[in-house]
Order: sequence, then structure tokens, then C-alpha cells
Amino acid sequence: MPLKKHREMSKVPTILQIVPDLQTGGAERTTVDVAEAIVNEGWNSLVISQGGRMVPELEATGAVHFELPVKSKNPWTMWRNSYLIERICQQNRVDLVHARSRAPAWSALWAAHRLNIPYVTTYHGIYKETNKFKAFYNSSMTRADKVIANSRFTADLVEKRDPRTKGKTSVIYRGPDVESFNRDNISDERVTDLRALGSF
Repeated sequence: MPLKKHREMSKVPTILQIVPDLQTGGAERTTVDVAEAIVNEGWNSLVISQGGRMVPELEATGAVHFELPVKSKNPWTMWRNSYLIERICQQNRVDLVHARSRAPAWSALWAAHRLNIPYVTTYHGIYKETNKFKAFYNSSMTRADKVIANSRFTADLVEKRDPRTKGKTSVIYRGPDVESFNRDNISDERVTDLRALGSF
């Protein structure tokens, strides 16, 4: 659903995040948390992924989800995705593209460069770099206008591997939303379901 349907003529910033899927994991949780923070700021929040069980939670924040095969590492699919991303950016007047993984980062990079809009990446962990091919594949993350690292260790390693990132790398530590673990915020139905699964 195009964002302009429910925020037509909006002049506020529009931020697009891209992540492989929304099943489970740190990058996925951060994507949803940041999407919600963007909406709470009064801005437009878009997310592209291959889908997953966290999509309803994302959409409940007010963010808009677009499903594309961005988890694919097939070069042709990645190239095709870049044009689909470009179209989404144009239709929704995206101001910034934020990629959170290497395969979708290539597609996002190509789209952002063609549109001449800011491109940001986040390293949620360390990628292996055992040869030149792997280094090139990883470079979709370091070719950004701004690189975010989840720790000082990650930032130092990224800058060592690719000196182009020096001066444009920022460390943002990942932290949980402890309020979400507050017993008062968990419904009795949820507790019953978890007990039935043997979770506790």
C-alpha cells in the first residue's frame, strides 16, 4: 500500500529501511523498533523485506511494509530489486534509505545512487572476509554515506578492512526495550499460550 494513500501531501521526512526478512533476530527487532520510533517522531516509516511473522507487529506501529525477494543473493534478482526499490522510493518520496544486510544493501545502494538520495547501512555483526570476492560482496555495506556499527569492536574492524569508512562510521549500541518485558505489559492470554508451549 503506497504510503501517500494515508499521508498524502506530507512534507515530513520519509525513511525506508531494508532487511532480508522479518522472521526473528536482532536486525529484525531493531528494524521494527526504529520503524516505530520514526512513526512516533511524526515521520513516514517504510520497510522492505521478504516478509515474516513480525510483519503484523511492524504494521501495527504505523509503518508500511513492502514485500520483495530482498533476501536473495542471486545477482539478477538483486539488480531487479534495485529498480523495484527505486520505484517505491519515487512513489513515496523517500528521503533516506537504510540497509541492514549485504544482499539487500546492494539493491539499496544502486537504487539510492540512481536517485541521488542518502544511503546508510548498519553492521549488526561481523561478516567473514576470507578472500577478495567476500570483501567485494561485503563492500555493499561500506559504500554508504554513513555506516553504523553495533560496537566499537565492529567499527574498528570495518574501518581496518575498508579505510573509506573512516570518518563516516558511528557506533550505536543495541539495547533491549526492558519495558516490553514488564509483566504488566504481557496479557494473561499470552502467558497461558507460552505455558502451553512449555516456555516456562
